Formats: sequence, C-alpha cells, structure tokens
Amino acid sequence: MTDQNPATVVLTGATSGIGAAAAQLLAGSARRLIVHGPEPASAVRPLLDRLRSAGRAEVVYVPADFDRLDDVVALADHVAGTTDQVDVLINNAGRPGAPQRRCSGDGYEATLQTNYLAAVLLTERLLPLVPGTGRVVHVASATHLSTTFDLDDPQLRRRYEPTTAYARSKLALVAHAVREAAHIRPGIVSVHPGVVATTLLHAMFAVRGEPASRGGENVVAALRSDVPSGAYLDEQQVAEPAGQVRDARFREDLHRLTMTLLGPWLDGTS
Repeated sequence: MTDQNPATVVLTGATSGIGAAAAQLLAGSARRLIVHGPEPASAVRPLLDRLRSAGRAEVVYVPADFDRLDDVVALADHVAGTTDQVDVLINNAGRPGAPQRRCSGDGYEATLQTNYLAAVLLTERLLPLVPGTGRVVHVASATHLSTTFDLDDPQLRRRYEPTTAYARSKLALVAHAVREAAHIRPGIVSVHPGVVATTLLHAMFAVRGEPASRGGENVVAALRSDVPSGAYLDEQQVAEPAGQVRDARFREDLHRLTMTLLGPWLDGTS
C-alpha cells in the first residue's frame, strides 16, 4: 500500500467494536467499502446509514456466518461479483473462546475456525483480486505471546480453555502473515489493535479497555506504506511476535495443516 486511501476495501467483522470503528474511518477515504457481519442487513441498517453518511464510499454489506466455511466461500464469491479488484482485505472478524469447547458446523473447534481458518480461506479466495500494491491485514492480539500452538492437537481435544483457544487462534494468524509475506505479492501484516473495550474482550478478561475508536485507528494504521510486509504491529509499532511464530519449521507445518483442513473449500469439493 502506498497510502491509507484505497479504492476498494473488504472488512470482516465490521458491525461492532473495532471493526465498526475501522469501517467508520475507511468510509471517509475508500471509494468502495465492502463490509461483513453475521447479522442480516436489516439488523445493521443504522450502522450502514452512518457509514454511508460518513464519506464518499459506496458501502456494500454482505452477511456471512463464519461458523460455516461455505458462507466464507459465498462471501468471497459475492465480493468477486461486486468488484474486479480488492486493494485492502482486513480480516477482523473474531469471537472469544467459548466457555466450553464447541465445534463449528464444519466440525472444527469454533474459535479456530472463526478467527483463523475463515480468515485464511477468505484470503486465499480473494488473493487473485488483490494487486501487488494491495495489502492484507490480520487483526491479531498480543495474547498470542502467552501461548503456543500444538500441531498435534489443533482442535484442543485434550485440554480446552477459552483464553487458550482465543490466543492460539491469533498466534496462527500472526504466523500466517509472516509465512505468506515470502510467498505472495501483496503486502500482508498482522496487528494487535490494543486492549479495547469490546464485548469480545469482556467475555474473557476483567479489564476496562480503551475506546473502540482507538482500536479502529490502530487497524487502519496498518495500511501505512512504511509498514513492511510480514510485520507484526503492537498497536502502531512494529514488534517482535511470539517465538513459535519466528520458527520457520512451525510456520510451514502450520501451513500444511491449514491447507489440509481447508482443502474441501479451496478445491470446491465441500
């Protein structure tokens, strides 16, 4: 990216919290803003009206439930039917770790699917539309520094904890960005948006948090041209990611596992 005024932006998880705050900022600069949420359009009409009045952007809303990877494919297809170029893809959609281990409709641990597998699948499906000057942003979390990802137990069958489920899904996102920076032409980065007062935060942690507007600013700042591809940002500063992320063998093993899990949705056999 050369600036923070992209032509077309796709932003997932845009109907609340950090995503809604980032959408408000991008509505004032992008020409087309394609926003996603799990709700039907009728349930988020006030937000869409605010976005449309915030700037020049053409605002398109696409609902999808990331508990179903078929919905992610449908979202990608809808985007491809709306535009022939995506300058920025921001994978912001996320969920807290559930109080008890739960599987998605596709049989995967739900936090891993929504926070990681869905983001990777959407990225893979939209990459043909992203030019070399474009950028992919994964909204991650500093909690990834507190965990490791057990490749022998990706579904957390042995021992499940909500905060572990969340943190390791974000570790996988950071690792994906680092790995893909060496393999794709568009820039790709991950960002910890700060400790922000959202429903997601309060579902897991007893802390106050900063306003969502601060998180939105930190996400949009990841589009700066001086942020190198593969970088992990702690708010707006390039920082060192977790040690496991820096392990090239782990990144490749995680990539192989991810492609295996997503195989039916990548080759169209789901």
